[in-house]
Amino acid sequence: MSDAVAKPTPLDSERPKDMRSLLEEIEVLKVKNEELRSKLMDITLENNSYLQTIQKFQEQLGHLRRPPLVIGSVMEIRDDFVLLRQHGNNQEVLTYKPDDVEVEIGSRVAVNNNLSIVKVLSKSIDPRARVMELIETPEMDYSMIGGLDEEIREVVETVEVPLKEPELFDKIGIDPPSGVLLHGPPGTGKTLIAKAVAHGTKATFLRLSGTELVQKYIGEGARLVREVFQLARDHAPCIVFIDELDAIASMRSYDGSTGSAEVNRTMVQLLAELDGFESRG
Repeated sequence: MSDAVAKPTPLDSERPKDMRSLLEEIEVLKVKNEELRSKLMDITLENNSYLQTIQKFQEQLGHLRRPPLVIGSVMEIRDDFVLLRQHGNNQEVLTYKPDDVEVEIGSRVAVNNNLSIVKVLSKSIDPRARVMELIETPEMDYSMIGGLDEEIREVVETVEVPLKEPELFDKIGIDPPSGVLLHGPPGTGKTLIAKAVAHGTKATFLRLSGTELVQKYIGEGARLVREVFQLARDHAPCIVFIDELDAIASMRSYDGSTGSAEVNRTMVQLLAELDGFESRG
């Protein structure tokens, strides 16, 4: 009896082809899967970006729906109460001192309609004071000024010497002058002398016009004077040059108008800054 020999069938010959096609389809599906996964990741990132934008707009919408906050300054602190003065109308109110907010006298705060302190603002200078011409040590010396030798000598003795050699005044026992008044027609070198003094003392030069200190609302001119001198103290040593001072430094008088009283208040504040209790040095 002879051994039986297995004959290959058509299915056996087609099986490798089917395996290859299946493997090829698997590879194609893997590539498509990676493409879809990448698209899904891009869509997820884009969706997160849209969600963040929506959240941002919702927060802005919430802020727009809220009533505006009022800015004020802390005048006094009494136990659990704070005496505030609102900016603009200068009304004084007494409100509770919040436990979660640290306030001190002079702090700028934001209050809501109930006059409750919401947050403490930074002690920033009034923007109107910051736009004043502020020059770090002007490039102007006395050699650039001609025909004013006597005036320069007097200014140097009055302004520059107290800044550069304050011990001389300490030995004599007198206080240095708070400032000088330069008067004369336009174009005679008043601003140049002030810049030269700032250059000689390596001081910052702050220039403003007296008309900028004349404000519409009560107390605003005096507050702006305080802000200007605070800006000067922050950049000390500093030379403050006020041009057209006669806008507020006229003869003290009161004609019954609010404007006249406001100009007087501004001038009094300027005198207090010049000849106040605090030492110039």
